[in-house]
Amino acid sequence: MNLEIFVGLLQNGAILLAATLLYDIFWSSRSDVKSVRYGIVAGLIIGLVAILLMMTPWTMSPGLFFDTRSVLYLNSALFMGPIATVVAALVGIVYRAYIGGSGVYMGIATIVLVSVVSIIWKMIFPNWRKSKDWVHLLVCGFVCHSLVLSAVILVNESQNRIGVVQNMALPFLILYPLISLAVGKLLINRIENHKVRQKLELSDARYESFIDTSEDMIFMKDNSRKYIVVNSNFCKALSKQKYELIDNSDDTIFTGEMSKKYYESDLYVINSKKTVRYEEVFPDKVTETVKFPISLGYNITGVAAIIRDITSKYKMRELQEVLLYLSRLSLVDNDLDVFLQKVHFNMKKVINADNFYIALYNKEDETYSYPYFIDQKESIEPGFKEQLKGSLTDYVRIMGKGLLVTPEVEKEINNYYPLKVYGEYSQVWMGAPLMDSGLKEVIGVAVVQDYRDVAAYTQEDFNLFEIFANTIGTYIEKLEFVRKLQKAKESAESSDRFKTIFLANVTHDIRTPLNGIIGFSDILQSELDGEEHKEYASIINSSAHKLLYTINSVMDIAKIEAGEITVIKENFCLVELVNDLNRFFAKNPKSKVKIIMSTPLDVEKFEIYSDKMKVEQILINLINNSLKFTINGFVEFGFKFDNNSYTIYVKDTGIGISKENQKMIFERFKQVDTHQKVKAVGTGLGLSIVKEFSELLNGEISLESELDRGSIFMVKFSREQ
Repeated sequence: MNLEIFVGLLQNGAILLAATLLYDIFWSSRSDVKSVRYGIVAGLIIGLVAILLMMTPWTMSPGLFFDTRSVLYLNSALFMGPIATVVAALVGIVYRAYIGGSGVYMGIATIVLVSVVSIIWKMIFPNWRKSKDWVHLLVCGFVCHSLVLSAVILVNESQNRIGVVQNMALPFLILYPLISLAVGKLLINRIENHKVRQKLELSDARYESFIDTSEDMIFMKDNSRKYIVVNSNFCKALSKQKYELIDNSDDTIFTGEMSKKYYESDLYVINSKKTVRYEEVFPDKVTETVKFPISLGYNITGVAAIIRDITSKYKMRELQEVLLYLSRLSLVDNDLDVFLQKVHFNMKKVINADNFYIALYNKEDETYSYPYFIDQKESIEPGFKEQLKGSLTDYVRIMGKGLLVTPEVEKEINNYYPLKVYGEYSQVWMGAPLMDSGLKEVIGVAVVQDYRDVAAYTQEDFNLFEIFANTIGTYIEKLEFVRKLQKAKESAESSDRFKTIFLANVTHDIRTPLNGIIGFSDILQSELDGEEHKEYASIINSSAHKLLYTINSVMDIAKIEAGEITVIKENFCLVELVNDLNRFFAKNPKSKVKIIMSTPLDVEKFEIYSDKMKVEQILINLINNSLKFTINGFVEFGFKFDNNSYTIYVKDTGIGISKENQKMIFERFKQVDTHQKVKAVGTGLGLSIVKEFSELLNGEISLESELDRGSIFMVKFSREQ
């Protein structure tokens, strides 16, 4: 081989390299490469490349020259298929015949042999690239070029044939197969690179689709706090396009305070590599942001964030806190105006309630009164009443269900119920009926309205408002029930007989369903998981127990008055009874007051013969009385004994009782004026029942007390009963 061969190989190599680039552009990236049309086009292009190769040969003698067209046709058949190869071969044959010379037949035979063998090889080994591709390329190249070398017999002059064998045997049998291998591996590498690019493009498309279709706002920043990835929802929240955010920092997007806050949190995440979580309250929404570190490669840390709209969750949390507060409030507040003021204050935390009123309906004269009325444009005089026939308020009462009224809804209602406007016209109006506890009667309507914004309320706001209305309706009914009980009490005081009959009937009817409420609330406390829900159930249970205690007291007085109390004596252990009461009152919600049980030392069992239920009731009433009037400190209860008697007692650190009131407290329906040290609640029956039961059991009750020092109630019984 001389220098001309190497120069020719270099020129041919450059053309083959260009051909691999054409393959990458026009073949591996196409989806229709198997079509006949595209095979023909590709074949024509390969044929043109073959012509270029034949135009840059190395010449042995006039008409006898060599190039690397065989490498081109071999790889064409293996990579591009038979159609492209046949077309390219025809183009090459035509051109080689046109050139002519002593080696024309060998040149044509070279094209035919290499093309046919390579096509057959591809047919025999269709999946040759999947296993040891380099072996296939090398062997196929060796076979093809061995046949090309054998085609030397087609050269016209014997001297030229000998020269071809001497000069080209080594290149054909070693160099050409290696070139075929190199070009083939380059094409395989192109194919693999293309597949990798496709996978990357698909991965990028999926990634972009994932973050863009997410309901959350998502972004990523590099270590200099510049945005490198943002999704559509984040752009929408900032009212900006992606190009306005990418490669920009918060300094150019947010105001000074917000930018500083975001900078500090970004810096903390990047430096500490820890996740941070925080909430932000905006005028129109509440968001929760979770920021976390991300690796950007080369030991560089960036920051990413997922921002979620938690407005509904936030409102629900606020609502739960509000409802919990209201449920506690309803246990102690007996003033409707104060209650409604507190309801309104808390309602404004979750609903636009600048204009809010309560309209109570009077069936007798068909008028509405307004126990609470707050409005930006209107005001009413105390005690004002009016008929509201044809109004939205009256419509809600008649229909018995709430309404969220926009101008469109109002127009629909007008089609079948002509409406009349009372007062100022509002853009949006929301009303909910106030129902009794049995949901049988509408006692009034709760209303909020907005004069400016027709979109001031959503369906979610409407659902929340109905919950408020239900709470208000239940509270108003409770006040009415208390009022009726008070009236019944006053009537009963004037006539013992009628009082006894009334109390017996009412308390019996109430206690039966109340026991069901207590039972199911006990079950709920054990079944529920959430702490807030458990607290709701605990409030129900506590309120029911308080009401049951009141009812039982009323029942006991009724029975005492009717002479129906009987004493049933039995032997029982007083230590066990005291222990049971200790376990019961240990659940006392007044955490500032400590419950202490006291029994004589070394006494594990103390048997007495008496009425167990009445002894227990005496202790329960005394303990409840002490808890009611003890703000801080302790309530101690227990017993002591000597040879002839035993004494049960309750001691507290409460407000104490003056000497002039110590007899009065044992009278029925009487309570001491505490001068607002502690708000007096209850019926005033507990201690009178203690006195009655003590006397029935032949006990002697006594009291030691000083104002602001506490009290000791003692009941002494004889051991010989």
